[in-house]
Amino acid sequence: MDFIARKKLAEAALSAANLSRRQMLGGTAAALAATTLFAPSVIRAQGAPVRVGIGLNYGPFNQPWRRGCWKIAQTVTEGGGEVVAVRGEPSKQSEQDAALALLDRDINVLVLGIYSLESETAFIVDEAHKRGIKTVGFCVNVKDSPAVLEDTWGAAITMGHFIQNALGRQGRIAQTAESRGFYTPFDMQSDMLSLMTTFEPRMEMLPFISGSVSSEDQISKGRENMLALLQANPEPGSIAAFMSWWWPLTIGAMQAVQQMGRSEVKLFNNFTSDQLLGEMATGNSQIEFSTDVPYHIIGEEVGRIALALGRGEQVPNISHRAPVQTILPEEAAKVHDEIRAMDDAAIAFLKPFGG
Repeated sequence: MDFIARKKLAEAALSAANLSRRQMLGGTAAALAATTLFAPSVIRAQGAPVRVGIGLNYGPFNQPWRRGCWKIAQTVTEGGGEVVAVRGEPSKQSEQDAALALLDRDINVLVLGIYSLESETAFIVDEAHKRGIKTVGFCVNVKDSPAVLEDTWGAAITMGHFIQNALGRQGRIAQTAESRGFYTPFDMQSDMLSLMTTFEPRMEMLPFISGSVSSEDQISKGRENMLALLQANPEPGSIAAFMSWWWPLTIGAMQAVQQMGRSEVKLFNNFTSDQLLGEMATGNSQIEFSTDVPYHIIGEEVGRIALALGRGEQVPNISHRAPVQTILPEEAAKVHDEIRAMDDAAIAFLKPFGG
């Protein structure tokens, strides 16, 4: 059975499951729904193993990215393929350098992502295709290639509605993410939240607060930024909510809120980690709600696509999207246990590859 046929079977299974809207919005249920969607079993490669190249460019804050790389590597390995990895750091330049290096490592398939946009890697893809190397996008679109993406707009809309409901559609809010241009989905999401806010006459979005880049101490940066924001708005109630699209900045903001005794400021977060979920699970963190991206599910699908491409199967150039995971404080402890188990498994599995 080829890749397209397996995909149709998986989609039919998802339709038959008839999950309710509440289940689809729940964190664990969303992950389970995605597992159903991306459920076709891996057919082991026959003959020469498929060699899949991947850059391990995550840093200490990029735990979701690491989980995605783990699942790509595990899926390829368990499917009878071989992983060829190059270690880098979290930046566009590093992942492009890693991709170029992998072109000379006798690979059959190249995985591209997660920072560089399609236009920024087109020259790499052209060179790969000249050499007969197939390409697949991991959380980014890739020229003339299939890709598996996070639902960037879906997460922003989900977050926007939750914030508006939590505030009764009134009050001044601020938001932060990594520096503009560093990670495009954060730019898209902050723009979407700003747009949604403009349609609520009793709400006001304050100017965007830049949170540096992943190679810096972003917890300290988040604390510094939040202290400055609260000092500039000292009156109780002058800031109703603070939205952080990246978890280290949320941790820093929470520390500042506690230091300043501003318990009225509601905190909202995108992307989770061991530390973030640990804080959220205490019930005293002021983090009201978090969205997340199931990178492990994305990684599994990227791994399956890479194997299919390497075996010469016809895989359409379609961009698939993973569902949005949502986490409330009462769900944080359970998700925390799941994340810690995955992180331990990812560290152990990727160690031989330099991860």
